[in-house]
Amino acid sequence: MIFLLHLTGLAVLLDLKYQKIPNELVITGFLCGLSYQIFCFQWTGFGNFLAGSFLVMVLTGTLYYFRMIGAGDIKLLAVIGGFLGPADGFRLTICTFLVGGMISAALMIKRRNLFSRLFYLKTYIYQYIETKQWSPYRKIGCEDGYLYFSVPIFISLLLHIASKEQLLPIFV
Repeated sequence: MIFLLHLTGLAVLLDLKYQKIPNELVITGFLCGLSYQIFCFQWTGFGNFLAGSFLVMVLTGTLYYFRMIGAGDIKLLAVIGGFLGPADGFRLTICTFLVGGMISAALMIKRRNLFSRLFYLKTYIYQYIETKQWSPYRKIGCEDGYLYFSVPIFISLLLHIASKEQLLPIFV
């Protein structure tokens, strides 16, 4: 878990600085996660790692398709899902969306753009339904709706670890 905390913390720092999570960091995480699972659970760990990573990618794939979440964020979640396995990876992903939603709401209130962001979402959905044409949700250079999704991922990982250590009874 310490390695996972360091990896995710570094991903947050790089995301905040460059708005990107480097593939080298993700590949390192995948290799370490796979090694960890195989070391702890032999070949069952290999399946556990793949199932945890794949489940997270399935859960977040639609958001990536519409460019509502970045590829680096999905890969970071997949690394964590591989480390934790499918059940805990699923719970962490759901927790990440809840934490991300709370942070987004706070940012919209702080930025005073709640109604304009909701209107943008509504317009985007109607446009997609009407035209059946894909277009990226996030516009380059538009910072009023930007959220560094690695931050809720990191917070959710902290909550997960705290719950496993019996510090917080969040994850059942």
